[in-house]
Amino acid sequence: MLTAIARDGVVDRFVAAYMAEYNRSGILGGPARDRELAETVGREILMAMIMEVHAALPSFFGKKAKGKLRNEEADASDAFFRELLAALGRAQNWSAEDRKQFSRDLQLYSDFNARREKAAGSRKKEKLPEEEAPFIARVALLLDPSMLEQARRATQKFHKDVGKLARKLLRKTLG
Repeated sequence: MLTAIARDGVVDRFVAAYMAEYNRSGILGGPARDRELAETVGREILMAMIMEVHAALPSFFGKKAKGKLRNEEADASDAFFRELLAALGRAQNWSAEDRKQFSRDLQLYSDFNARREKAAGSRKKEKLPEEEAPFIARVALLLDPSMLEQARRATQKFHKDVGKLARKLLRKTLG
């Protein structure tokens, strides 16, 4: 995941496309701002990808949801997910505080997904608007706070691309 984000220039391509489409070249503020934006958005991409992988793992056992997995399948899925998080921490050389902060942010994403699944399963078939997703709200605010609605629309499309990339990498990893 880290290699795909860095090598493919995912953040740079997204920001460049946004600036070109909306004529927002002024949103970048020089090398320091560019680097901060790339690092922060890259971190959000990583969290979104992790959540996508977590949601997709049951499909490798032929199931649609984690609740449908047999005990040994759920254990294997959980072990894979724990090792994924540990490997990311090692690759990023996270301190204990970095791991704690990442876990808190990841919990925010997880809580949102749980609320969305619960709403989708309710009798009313409520669906939370995509704009409420932490990835979209946070990246849009980082990207262009003065034009937040257009940044949200662009980030919403980008979120789908991030999900596709995560599933592609998972398929490549697990076959």
